Amino acid sequence: MALEVEARRQGKAAACGENGAVSEPKRILAVALDHQTLERVGPLFARDELALEHVEGASEAARRVVRERFDLVICRYPLPDLRLRELVAAIRGRQSASRRSSLILLTIPEMMAEAAHGSSGGPFLVFSGDEPLASIGDGAARLLEVAPRHAPRINARLRISVDETRAPFVGWVVNLSTSGMLVADAPMLPVGGRCLFEFTLPSGEPVRGTAEVVRHAAPRREKVTGFALRFLEFEADGREILERWCRGDGCHG
Repeated sequence: MALEVEARRQGKAAACGENGAVSEPKRILAVALDHQTLERVGPLFARDELALEHVEGASEAARRVVRERFDLVICRYPLPDLRLRELVAAIRGRQSASRRSSLILLTIPEMMAEAAHGSSGGPFLVFSGDEPLASIGDGAARLLEVAPRHAPRINARLRISVDETRAPFVGWVVNLSTSGMLVADAPMLPVGGRCLFEFTLPSGEPVRGTAEVVRHAAPRREKVTGFALRFLEFEADGREILERWCRGDGCHG
């Protein structure tokens, strides 16, 4: 037992610098992501402790995960040149350097269940492509066991347009991004419903527009009850205001 404890201590020391910081970044392999998606998710991993690489084909990814250690593989579904099960088999294989890697799949809502079925055998998450980006970032942070980059909570007043008989209500905005937000502690709205939203950024600038409910929150995973909104339209220069604030304050774009 003493030898085992000492070995663990030595292993930990080798992986850490003098101040206890991890010396080698955790490696993420992005697979077959189109340019737009890569530009979207790339900033999530722009951190000193993370290193992101991209390959265009799943076949190349299957070869690399066997030879090199990656801590997270994030890919589109369906893959363009390989069945998902083949890539998962390469990742989880006995001789694979990445057999302990986690997996994130980005797909369309209609294919999420299919993608989840094909990615079993290890830790994984499946996201719809229109998921608020910060939700993907938080999921990746949990899989990588690093601290997530949380956006601030913002008091948000939402005026409901799907049911004209309902009065406006107040909820909390969490995981704000330029594409959408997660609304917590608010009356539940149906998926597909639309609402008028209004909130004020910490800078004092108001943002108003129309949004659509794309999913309900997963309380066990996201630690909140509520729903995710995808922005459809902004009033006046609301989009520019939000994008400018996100660039300056680290909100996920």
